[in-house]
Amino acid sequence: MYVNAKVIAISYDDINVCKIKIMIIQINDYYRLHDLQLEFTRKFPFLKIEFLKTTSRDWTLSKFHLVEAERPCVCDVRNSHEEGELEINSDMTVEQFESSLVRKFSLPIKVFRKMGKIWRDTKLTCSWTLYRQNEHGKMKDDPLELFW
Repeated sequence: MYVNAKVIAISYDDINVCKIKIMIIQINDYYRLHDLQLEFTRKFPFLKIEFLKTTSRDWTLSKFHLVEAERPCVCDVRNSHEEGELEINSDMTVEQFESSLVRKFSLPIKVFRKMGKIWRDTKLTCSWTLYRQNEHGKMKDDPLELFW
């Protein structure tokens, strides 16, 4: 199944950085988890999403909480099977984004931000917008920024 996603509106801020306003992704049981991850990362290159085995807000996240790669489709990681459109706005906080996936589609996820060569859990900055998280990851990807 291929990704059915479209960007609704794009704007540019004062320094000509592309800021995605709304992205809509059609979710159904046969949608591949990997495709959802790729589409999200295509729009926010310094962020990634991982699917969790539980909807619990456990602060001790480990690799044992993440869904293994052999579960390729949305239907493999959720109990209810709602279909619909997932609207992603760059002004949403990480917490809003994560909870909307659980609430609308029973898909527990976690957002991670790239920090240099590693991916960091965003639990301490979950009140930041997706745009701010991505920009922060971009800054920290610059080796010179790591020393300032």
